[in-house]
Formats: sequence, structure tokens, C-alpha cells
Amino acid sequence: MIQPRSLRTTLPDFPSTYSVWAIQGKSGKYLAMPDHRFPGRRPIRFFTSDYDAARVLDVVLEVKPGLEAERLTVVEVRLLHALERIAADKTPPQADSYVIYSHDEVFEFIQYLKQRAVG
Repeated sequence: MIQPRSLRTTLPDFPSTYSVWAIQGKSGKYLAMPDHRFPGRRPIRFFTSDYDAARVLDVVLEVKPGLEAERLTVVEVRLLHALERIAADKTPPQADSYVIYSHDEVFEFIQYLKQRAVG
């Protein structure tokens, strides 16, 4: 199972130019989504493709239509730069970790979001 990493933990596998996709609101902040699998954590979700990020955004807006007011969009970001920016943000609610979803893990995450909305 995927596990969130501390914002201060970066893997040497990621060069400074490594790009990922995130869901960002009109405020410029990335969407942090609590998850029962990670008690007490507020991870930012990054994706390895814009397609996967868009699929998750569609489900988020489907299960939480009130978020439409935040004008959420999918953005491409440099991972290390984004992590530095997130770690420096001290305004509540603040993210405390991150997860990078591979294409294979996105389906499971989408199913989790849908089940959570029903339950």
C-alpha cells in the first residue's frame, strides 16, 4: 500500500527537473485530502500523469460539488520546488506529507473516494 512521505523527505531518485501533476485551487494551494488509511495526516496528492490527475479531479468534484467554487485545476509542477513551497506554507490547514500516485494506484484511490462518498 502507498504511504505518505514527510515533506522534508525527498528521494534521491528525483532530479530537480522531475515533474508531476497536482490539483490546485484558485488560492494557489494544492488540494490536500485526508485519508483514513493515513490517520492524522493531510497529504498532498501528486500524479505521474495529467490524465490521472484529471480523473481524480473529476471524482473529487462529483463527490464534493461544493469544491467547484475553489476552481480546482490540474497543474504540472516541479516536484522538489512544490515540496519546498508546501513545507514553507504555515497557514492552516496545512499539508504535512505527500504521496505520488502511479497510474496503477490511481484506480484504487478513485474507488476509495467513491466509496467514501457513499458511506
